[in-house]
This record gives sequence, structure tokens and C-alpha cells, in this order.
Amino acid sequence: MSSLLYEQDGPYGIITLNRPDLLNAISIELGEELTELLDKLEGELEPRVLIITGSERAFCAGADLKSVHARAKGSNPALASKRFLDGINQLFTRMETYPKPIVAAMSGIAYGGGCELALACDVRVVADNSRIALSEVRLGVLPAAGGTQRLPRVIGLSRAKHMMLSGDPIDGQTALDWGFAQAIAPAANVLQAAKELSAPYLKGAPVSQTALKACALAAFDSDTASGLKIERQWANFLHTTTDSKEGVAAFNEKRKPNFQGK
Repeated sequence: MSSLLYEQDGPYGIITLNRPDLLNAISIELGEELTELLDKLEGELEPRVLIITGSERAFCAGADLKSVHARAKGSNPALASKRFLDGINQLFTRMETYPKPIVAAMSGIAYGGGCELALACDVRVVADNSRIALSEVRLGVLPAAGGTQRLPRVIGLSRAKHMMLSGDPIDGQTALDWGFAQAIAPAANVLQAAKELSAPYLKGAPVSQTALKACALAAFDSDTASGLKIERQWANFLHTTTDSKEGVAAFNEKRKPNFQGK
């Protein structure tokens, strides 16, 4: 059985984590399948927006280290875990820098790596039954798939420290209040809410959205001068694109633009 299900719904690509018996925990296979799917979709105009979701009970329970160690077949478990985490970190960085917007539609639990998966998305929609935590401190370890870096950027340093030092989960309303999520919905409606949240993205030029994601990341990863340089480089590039010319023409002609992602 595939660890992922994929369905294209018009401009939306719906990626469903499909390990319900293990609360959608991340395995090596799931990571590989998601990487392959991202590779396949990257060069296509549609879908314009990717939405990653799970089940009403669980968005994602974190890393399935038992399956990682079982696949290692008795070799060094620590080395197997390291290789797995290296691969997941590469995947999450890929998501963060992916040219298309990615939305997390989250119901139920999102613990550990599940929370980190959501943080690698651009925006998040939570449910009224959401429980979100980075609880690795209670196991004597720490979030090792980007959580220590991305959570403070999303909710602020003090709140992130509180979540990580305590390991306590937050609910959906707290996630919304703290800026972790941009919308909240009943668990049964979280996917529709994710579509509604991202519907305005469909009005923008794909190449501009790729550039905007890169520039926003540069605000955290670079000093101001370097970030401004990156911004100007992207601005200069966008002026050479077909979508830029189409956007200006549509504005002058008082019509909707027909962007092609070029």
C-alpha cells in the first residue's frame, strides 16, 4: 500500500498521508514517495497549490523510527536514524524552497516530526481537535528535522522555547492565536478550509510566488543587505518573464491575466 495518496482537484494537488494504522508516522518510504511526487509536479503549471493532509485523527504522529531500524536489518540503529533524519531534513528544506505554495491541512495530532512537516509548509490550517507538540525533550533528545529553527520563526522565540522546553501540546485555537496557523476549521472541513485560504494564491503569477518565497526566506537566512540584494535580483529577473508582461498587459487592458508560469 502506498504511503501517500495523491489527487488533483483543479488547481489544487491534494497529498494525503496514508499510514492510518500508525497515525501517519513518517517512514523512509513515505519520505521517498513525497520526494518523488514533488519532483514530478515541480515543472507542471498545475497544480498551482499543494495541500498536505492526513486523517481526522492524526495529521502526522512524527517519525516512525521502528520501521527505520527494522529496515536497517540489525545494523547500527544510531547510524540508521542519522541517515533517516538527514533525508527528512533534505525533504523539508526542499518543501520550504519549493516553487509552488504548500499548505498543511491539519486535524488531530501533529507531534514531533509531524509538527516539523507542517512547519516546512508555507501556511497551515488547523482543526478544532488539533494537538500540536514538539515533545522530544521528554525522550532526552530534541527536534532534529528543523523544529528548533522553524518554530521560533513562526510563533516567536519565547513561545517556541515554552513549547520545546515543556513538550506540552497546544490546541488548534492556541495555534491560530500564536500565528502557527492562519485558519481553523472543524476537523471534517479542514481540507476545504485549506482550499479557501489558498484560493487567493491562484490570482498571482507562479514565477512571482516562487520569487516571493525565496525572498521571504532570505529575510531570516541573510543579513538585510544580502536580503535586499536577493530581492533586487529576483525583481530584475521577473521583469524579463512572460508572466510579468502578461500581468502588465492585463492591468492596462482591464482584464484578468492568463499566467503561464514562465
